[in-house]
Amino acid sequence: MRLQRLVTWGILALAAGLAGYLLMPVLAPSTPSSPTTPLRSAQADTVTGLAVGDRAPDFTLTDVHGRRVTLAALRGHAVWLNFWATWCPWCRTEMPDMEQVHRRYGDKILIYGVDVQESAPTVSRYLSQHGITYDVLLDRTGAVATLYDVNALPESVFIAPDGRIAAVHTGALLSVAAMLPYVRDAIGANH
Repeated sequence: MRLQRLVTWGILALAAGLAGYLLMPVLAPSTPSSPTTPLRSAQADTVTGLAVGDRAPDFTLTDVHGRRVTLAALRGHAVWLNFWATWCPWCRTEMPDMEQVHRRYGDKILIYGVDVQESAPTVSRYLSQHGITYDVLLDRTGAVATLYDVNALPESVFIAPDGRIAAVHTGALLSVAAMLPYVRDAIGANH
């Protein structure tokens, strides 16, 4: 009887912890911590880091079609990086609204889903089944997610055309209306 109670309490504690972990990005969105030692670029007073106003860390990844994408090459365009995975329920919830934003603002902001540590066939199948047409990059090792200090999925990083971080949001953006202020921050206030 005593062992049964201990097992029951253990299972309840595990379930509560898992529920808290899964709901944390939605119930208590946070901003990422800035790195302890920001990197200085060749340009004076330009800090590469994770805080709003910092130059976004550069990276190169391959998309689901096998094309290489380098963030620095996108300078001149507003960019939305959305770190996600097919197994993440909150990621799946926000993706249809991201698709709407892509269709409406695709000429003003480049949306890149950054899938964390999944295979190309898994991701491609998911995108095809759900009608997602914005570009998705494959962070197979999780190195870019680590570079951007991603601790919970989904996480969105909005980058202005000059390459600086305009906004960061951890947790799901659950409607087009919730997404638009971030998109506008990245593309400029009057769009």
